[in-house]
Amino acid sequence: MSGRYLQETGEWLQENAGIRVPAAVSMEDLRKRLAERLEVLVERDFQQFVLLLYQVDVSERKVKEILAAESYPDVFNSLAQLIIDRQMEKIRSREIYRQPPESLTDDEEKW
Repeated sequence: MSGRYLQETGEWLQENAGIRVPAAVSMEDLRKRLAERLEVLVERDFQQFVLLLYQVDVSERKVKEILAAESYPDVFNSLAQLIIDRQMEKIRSREIYRQPPESLTDDEEKW
């Protein structure tokens, strides 16, 4: 996906997950920062961890699969990737559905 989606995801995570994200961030760096934050949340504020999963709207089934299959510390890396992927998917979907169809002109009725 686009670097812009990654940057927007980083900005969202900075605001909602409390991680610091540099202006230019790589996927690996963002995943590492988020994985570290998830580990802290699980240890100190599990309710906030669950709230973050809810806000991002990740698949409960996928979370359960990761928790069942992965071991420490891989579980946090996998959860971080799941969250990043889902947030980027949401950004992309909003962009697609926000744009009006190109085939309509100003005179045609727009729904």
